[in-house]
Amino acid sequence: MSRSLGLSPGPLGLALFAGALASMLAMALLGWTADLLGRRAFVAAASVAFAAGVAGLSLARGYAAFLAALVLLYAGSGLYDVGVNAVAVDLERALRRRVMSLLHAAFSGGGVLGALSAGALLSAGAGYRLVYLLTLPPLGVAAAALCLARLPEAEEGRGKKEGGGAPLYRNGPLLLVAAIATLGLLSEGEMEHWSGIYLRQTLGFSALLGGSGVAVFYGAMALGRLAGAPLVLRYGNRRALLGAGLLSALGMLLSLLGTWPPLVVGGFLVVGLALSAVVPVAFSLAGELSPGRAGAGISVVTTLGYGGFLVGPVIVGGLAELLGLRAALGVIAAAGLLIFALALRLGRPAPP
Repeated sequence: MSRSLGLSPGPLGLALFAGALASMLAMALLGWTADLLGRRAFVAAASVAFAAGVAGLSLARGYAAFLAALVLLYAGSGLYDVGVNAVAVDLERALRRRVMSLLHAAFSGGGVLGALSAGALLSAGAGYRLVYLLTLPPLGVAAAALCLARLPEAEEGRGKKEGGGAPLYRNGPLLLVAAIATLGLLSEGEMEHWSGIYLRQTLGFSALLGGSGVAVFYGAMALGRLAGAPLVLRYGNRRALLGAGLLSALGMLLSLLGTWPPLVVGGFLVVGLALSAVVPVAFSLAGELSPGRAGAGISVVTTLGYGGFLVGPVIVGGLAELLGLRAALGVIAAAGLLIFALALRLGRPAPP
């Protein structure tokens, strides 16, 4: 779409910044209402805004319309993430076992399917507008299924009784977890938004290979989350985050060292496996640190964390204008080292 509208990394990064700001404001100001309104109503409203943003992108003919659609899309998607992750925390408490990694694996699996499907459709000559429109039916089905499902009642509606509107931004341990989530999601956002552009425009790979590289990243995320839950249970949150930080830094450096496709895509594989543990662990910890107020706790982590997811691509866009995209993507390696450093400050491993 950026190519169709004639956008260079700078204007595209500015538009992404506007979306990031809208998402962060929406999550900060409205995320806690997931406790007040109840999960179903909250997810339903967020889904409508999310879908309207996607439809807007498919119809945008100029930069102003593109910018407005991004603002609506990112605000809706941010609130949707708050809602579904709050439901996941409720589910973990109801089942008394960790399932966050498995649920996030489904998200990564959706990323694989989306990247491969979009690459195949574009290679077959379908326009990007049609590709955007084709995402609406699955979104509608998922939102309807969640709203109609029998949700756990451990958290539903309790924010009304327990001060769900009070902010939790002074909770030190929660802010440390949020900082780690921010770095993990910053790296995910940069991979999602810029890795395909890096493969296609910087390295000159074909559309199918470019899409396959992104799919490998999301496939590794899905695999890591499916296989990683037992490892987190065995080694603890702290060690999982320490390993994730180091491996993501090494994997990204591997991808940036050369232009040989197996080397580049192999690095994406390592980055995806490493980052797969960061966000599920952070969201589970957020739920544990805010008992009875999962929506409020998740909103803190998602506001800061998804702020990183959305602002990260903007940072890369600005750096790419100055230094080139290859050098700009080194931010992902730096984020991995910071995850390692912050994880050292977490408490010693404790039984989940």
